[in-house]
Amino acid sequence: MNDEKPRLKNIYKRTLAHDLIKLGNTLSHTMRNRDKPQYQVFVFYEDDKLIEDMLYLAERYRMERRCNKNKRT
Repeated sequence: MNDEKPRLKNIYKRTLAHDLIKLGNTLSHTMRNRDKPQYQVFVFYEDDKLIEDMLYLAERYRMERRCNKNKRT
């Protein structure tokens, strides 16, 4: 029998947390940021899907920044 607790991953960026939720990842809970109490920390269950979605979103954000940068010049 495996009684290990699931690993948790803290996300400090609200927009990233919202996008992860939209992609179907499970939010465990939220908590106050200790260093900056006006902000929330979003805590997700860490699994392969979460990591894959974080990599996907990082690439998408990078491409969006690149497109926006080209529009300004």
